[in-house]
Parts: sequence; structure tokens; C-alpha cells
Amino acid sequence: MHLRFIDRSLPSTLAADDLTKKTYESVATLGDGMPLLLDERWRPVEPWLTYFRAVSGATSKSTVRSYGYDAFRFASFLARRGTDVVHAGADDITAYREWRLADAERPVSPATWQREVVVIRGVYSLLMQTGAIAREPWITVGRSSALRRPWHSEPDIRPLTRAQWAAFRNVGIQGRTASGEMDPSWRGRSALRSTAGAEIAVTTGMRVSEFSTLLDTELPLPSGLGASVLLEACAKYQKRRRVSVPASTLRSVDLYRQTERRAIVRRSAASLWAGRHDLFIVDELDSTAGVVRGRLGTRRSTWRLHLLPPRLRRIAVTEREHGLEALGLFLGRGGLPIGLRAWHATFETASRRTIELAPEQLGGRRARVTPHDLRHTFAVVTLKALTELALAREAERRAGSIGPATLSEHISINPRLTVQRLLGHSNPATTMIYLRYIEDTDALVQDIFESWNDEAVTFAEAVLSDRRDA
Repeated sequence: MHLRFIDRSLPSTLAADDLTKKTYESVATLGDGMPLLLDERWRPVEPWLTYFRAVSGATSKSTVRSYGYDAFRFASFLARRGTDVVHAGADDITAYREWRLADAERPVSPATWQREVVVIRGVYSLLMQTGAIAREPWITVGRSSALRRPWHSEPDIRPLTRAQWAAFRNVGIQGRTASGEMDPSWRGRSALRSTAGAEIAVTTGMRVSEFSTLLDTELPLPSGLGASVLLEACAKYQKRRRVSVPASTLRSVDLYRQTERRAIVRRSAASLWAGRHDLFIVDELDSTAGVVRGRLGTRRSTWRLHLLPPRLRRIAVTEREHGLEALGLFLGRGGLPIGLRAWHATFETASRRTIELAPEQLGGRRARVTPHDLRHTFAVVTLKALTELALAREAERRAGSIGPATLSEHISINPRLTVQRLLGHSNPATTMIYLRYIEDTDALVQDIFESWNDEAVTFAEAVLSDRRDA
């Protein structure tokens, strides 16, 4: 079985046979980017063709693409067991769930499994509606079924301390020794690019899928002040949010921009020109108005900058004096933005180096550092700082230095709500998880109730003291 995606830039004459050609030419039903599951003869596989025809029209391209990989994984698993989605039984569904959640080399998170459940339920709903099957292959009792997780778990939150972050950046990414000198044996590449990307992740909370698709024009030159970036098309679930970028991070980005990026742009101009027919050629970019206009092949389009989809961001170029230059910020050797796999490989290599050369600075941490760990670090550090600020304001209010807070003020300075907004969480419960990683929680609770355990203080005195403090 094979997985491919509809690409309207390719001519239908390249189809392997008449059925595939006819399928590709069905413009009304097959949208650009739609997944196609193909058999060994490269013919579209049902019911997946019909399923994705129905889903693609009402779902974003990035989500449908993820659904495509989920469907391919599920269908391939069933094929290895000698069955398919129509003839699979409850045992097959249970085996797939166990494989994904426990037995795989890298078990998936509960959130990823829930996305896969959407695909599985969706295709079986289609099969029942079309009469291919009478009922789902699993039995549901109450809220329990073969698709339901057998346990409840939370995301693996692994924030870094400041010392761990410094070790990862200096030793792992920049190629220094644990004592701070440059390591002559280090053979890493693009240290400034990797440093800038990591600093964006840890100081803004951006996901790797977000900062890897940033355009150069979206981060201004350093001026002593920070900046903000409006994310939407590249954000998870396309949930719009504005991200603040500190001035120090802008300086790190500009150092990369003036050195490594400039060199890559010069070297790649000729190769980009040779492949220009497959690129999104931007002939108008108004950063102030946030509008970009260009063409891909013979098709012209106009976009608001924050709505420019990742697929176009990765191939967007414009003509400069020295030739074509990619609009993306973090470029690879070919002159176009590096992909997610390259970023994860960079973090993997940096993690191994840090664990090997700076174990003391890591404080016993053996887990590799991922881009999402830096996002978690941003969340915990920001939540702690905002909590301390809220407590300080409350102390001033009790001391009479400032007046009573209004409802809008309570909302605006609420640490959890602020972090939820900065991270783009749809569910407040996700942000609540970070609360347990604030270091001073235990000490705070102990300080509050310390006097209650004082043998010299009676219960009545403790209550009266507590009321006076309130």
C-alpha cells in the first residue's frame, strides 16, 4: 500500500492507468493536497477514497494531511494482519490500539491517539452509511469500547532549568566544551541558525511547526525593543494568536541572518532559479500591510501574511539583485526552509552531545531535549513569573497601596489565562498541567500552614490569625 497526496501542479497525463487518470481529473471532488491510499497496482483504495473526498472539503489541509498518515498507518496494520477495514474485527481494532499506545517503538500520546480515533470512527461511519457493513466491529458499553484508552495520562512535561538550557545551547548546539571553550573536534553545521531557532522556541513558546515556517520579514531588525508575530495558518488547528519576541532573541536571529543565512542565499540563487517553475514566485510583498502576492506556475494568488499556508511558505521566493531568494527565515543548503525532520535531527544530535559532555550541568537529566521541551520551559517559567507578579499585586492591594481589582483586571493579570493565550491552548485543562511544575508550590503551602502545626499555638489562635491575615 502507498500514500500519496493530490498535487494539482502535476499534469494528469502522468497517471499510471485510465482509472487513476480519471480520478485525478475529478477536480470537483479531489481537492489539492487530498490524501490518496493506493494499492500495489497504484489504484485508489476504497473506502478511503470516498472518505477523504468527504472530509477534505470541510477540514484544513494540514489536518487532512495528518489524517492521511493516520489512515495509511491503520490500513497498513490491518493488511499485515491479513484483513482490511471492511472485514476487520474487534480483535484487530484492539490490537491496533495496543500497538499504538504501548507496543510501538515510540508509543503515541493520548492526544495523537484521539486524532487517530477520529479517522477510524469516521471511516466506519461511512461504511455503515453506504451499507458496506451493518455495524461497527467493536462493542460499546457506556463510554467503553475498543477505541477508548485503557488509561488516562497527561503530557510528559519536561521543562529545562536555566542551567540545563545554557548547557544545551552552549555545548549541544554551539559546539563548546562544558567549561565554555570551543571544542576543536566539533563538526556541527549552522550553529547560529540552530541557536536562533532554539531561542525562539524557549522565549516565545512557538511550536517547531510554527517557527520553522517563519518568514524573514516577520521578524524585524533589532532596535532595542521586542516585536510580535501574528500566527494563524501555521498555528495548530489554525488558532490565531499573537506571539511576543524578546529583543535578545531578535539579536540572535539577526546574527544568523547577517552571517549564515546571507551565505546560503548567495550560494543557492542559481539552483533556485533552475527550479523556479516549482516555486511560489512573490512579486509583491508589503510587510506593513501584511500582504503578499505571487504566482505558482500559471496561478496567481494574494494572501494576508499570517494566512499564507505552510506549503507556500516553504517554496516562496522573490527576485533580488543577486537572483532568487527564499522568503523563509531558516534556510537549508538548497536555499529553501529546512523541514521538521531536520529540526528534530538537530535537537537529537545536540541532546546526545550535551548528555555526553555536560552531564553535571544537566543535573542528571538523561532524556533528550526536544523542541517541545523548550515550549514547556517557556510555559513553566512564564507561569511562575506571572504568578509571582499576581501575588505581589495582591499583597499591595491588601496593604492598601492600590484599590480593589475589577473583573477585567482579574482576567487580564490571571497567570493561567495569560499563558493559555500565549501558547494557543484551546483547552484550559492543558494549561493547568503546568501549575504543578512551579517550583515554589510545596514551599508556599508549607509556609501558609506552618503556624497551624505549631504546638504552642491553639486552634482558635490559628483561626483568628488566619482571619486577620485575610
